[in-house]
Amino acid sequence: MGSYEPVEAEEPTDREQPSAPSRWRTARGLRRRSWITEENRRWWVVAATGLAIVLITVDFNGITVALPTIGRDLGTSTTGLQWTVNAYLLAFAASMVAFGRLADIFGRRRVLLVGIGIFVGASALCGLAQTDWWLISARVVQGVGAAAFFAASLPIVSDAFPPEERGKGIAMWAAVSGTGLALGPLVGGFLTEALSWRWFFYFNIPIAAVTVVLTLAAVRESRDETVERHVDLVGLFTVTAGLAALVLGIQQSDTAGWGSPLVIGLLVGAAVLLALFFLVEPRLRDPLIELDLFRDRSYLGANAVGFASNFGTGALLFFLTLYYQNVLDYSPLNTGIVFLAFTVPLVVFETKSSEIANEIGTRWSMAGGMALMAAAFLLFALVSPTSGLAAMLVPLVLMGVGLGVAYSVSSTAGMAAVPDAKAGAASGILGMLRILGVVFGVAIGGALFKALENERLTALLAAAGADLDAADRAEIRGLLSGSEAAEAELSRLAPEVAGQIDQVVREAFVFAFDGAMLLCALVSVIGVLGALLVAESAAQSDQTD
Repeated sequence: MGSYEPVEAEEPTDREQPSAPSRWRTARGLRRRSWITEENRRWWVVAATGLAIVLITVDFNGITVALPTIGRDLGTSTTGLQWTVNAYLLAFAASMVAFGRLADIFGRRRVLLVGIGIFVGASALCGLAQTDWWLISARVVQGVGAAAFFAASLPIVSDAFPPEERGKGIAMWAAVSGTGLALGPLVGGFLTEALSWRWFFYFNIPIAAVTVVLTLAAVRESRDETVERHVDLVGLFTVTAGLAALVLGIQQSDTAGWGSPLVIGLLVGAAVLLALFFLVEPRLRDPLIELDLFRDRSYLGANAVGFASNFGTGALLFFLTLYYQNVLDYSPLNTGIVFLAFTVPLVVFETKSSEIANEIGTRWSMAGGMALMAAAFLLFALVSPTSGLAAMLVPLVLMGVGLGVAYSVSSTAGMAAVPDAKAGAASGILGMLRILGVVFGVAIGGALFKALENERLTALLAAAGADLDAADRAEIRGLLSGSEAAEAELSRLAPEVAGQIDQVVREAFVFAFDGAMLLCALVSVIGVLGALLVAESAAQSDQTD
């Protein structure tokens, strides 16, 4: 951990107090020269905070590979699997801004460490889950912990670098954290096959321990001295409850129908709560979300890009995993290997994103990245029941390149648009809207997917002459999520009929998948328009050396 050089024994003067763990004197009069110096500390900060975000990206991207196995083990439906993802993401997004404010008030390093502790404890509970509701509840707590250290990490990196190097620092932070997207499917696939999906959650514990050690050694405390030491509880309640009601209403539309009193009540409640939030917030002296930040078009555009890019990515990863494992019959590990076509270009281009922005400009970097994502979704929408792996590789690569550039550059552009003192609040909003992108990608994409799948499945079964009542069709629709009831339903039918129904279900899945991908392409085009809002001069000043 370093080299030693002899020094003369002497007592420290009042002006020269013994410095911290970075240099200490041994009994033999040797001084230890630490690996962490003032010259390289900022890069150790990137390593510590980037590794913290690896916990999030491994968890999100890796669990998608394990979802079919979790569904079979815990008897969870497709809707239950959606909640396994969305309960985590909704808790993550809803508490992000609050933790951004808490980080500004009480210290960003402190909030980061507290968040890691919550995340690790919840990960252990996830691994011990015996029912789907146990798992979903633990995922909520896990999301709260993830929000804490995500909200603190980006302002920590921003504070560690001078303005002229901040773009490089954030790009490297995104690249380090992005390795979790590459490792997630491999880790999830390997652990699910070799041990159990439960070990995927236990895997978080050793990574968190290393992260804590690096954070304590390298990260210095920082906070916003201009804010008052309180959190807007009214804003926190209204935005959290409003978002939860909105997502729940969208997801329940699949089973209850859009006209049901439950769905209507949830959507009306969401509208009232969110309207109250936007009515009250501007009148508070120290609001949870500083809506005035969105008056800056660069900040608005960066948030639009972050939301749009994650909307499509969340929906794609969820449904593509089911496609690989339940349509193409891939194992979890093979699914993780295929995802390398997406994650490797993602990490590579996140590393290069700062250079690309310097060459062609921040605005056009983000617009180009979102355009590549839109093209990838259009190619995914051409998938047919007979499409194999080859048809997936090109759009996966395009997705990785586009997301790697757009996501990383939007982080830099968003942080460059706000004063340093507001870094925590701005980062919290950026993070919240990005995670909400994933939440709504899975929820809205899932609602569209299920509506299209149900419509197509009913038509195909009727055309095939399958004599099944509504309850039978409901069980058959669970086939692609690994439902034991669906498999039992097939097993009691004649082999030729079972094979026909199996093919029909796969065709319905692909039809619905294509429709969801068209929606993601449309949202990506909106992301292109958002990128064009960014003022090149303001963002570029933080990108240049």
